[in-house]
Amino acid sequence: MKKNSNFLESFVCAFKGIVYVFKNERNFKFHILFSALVLLCSLFFKLSYIELSVILIMIAIVLTLEIINTIIENIMDFLCKDYNVNIKIIKDMASGAVLVSAFISIIVGLLIFVPKIIIMLGD
Repeated sequence: MKKNSNFLESFVCAFKGIVYVFKNERNFKFHILFSALVLLCSLFFKLSYIELSVILIMIAIVLTLEIINTIIENIMDFLCKDYNVNIKIIKDMASGAVLVSAFISIIVGLLIFVPKIIIMLGD
């Protein structure tokens, strides 16, 4: 495999990788959908720059870990075609990392949005 010859070619290859994950991973689509909903809520509630930055960082963490999880799963499947308990543990840990980040993202979202919802309902 040849090395990318320039920045644009590297960018195109990276974009193709993201498109591959989007097309082939149900959970990535799920995370994209909820990210879009959270961003719409961010506009509706007029989040501060800091609140929006925290939301964007959490979205980036979850999506990045989902991509890394996909990479690990694909590498493990390539290396071992048959069932292997050690491979299963590796894949479970990778998906666990995504789950932890998703749960923390939910907590962060609640910390940001619940007070705004309470204020809105109180008016």
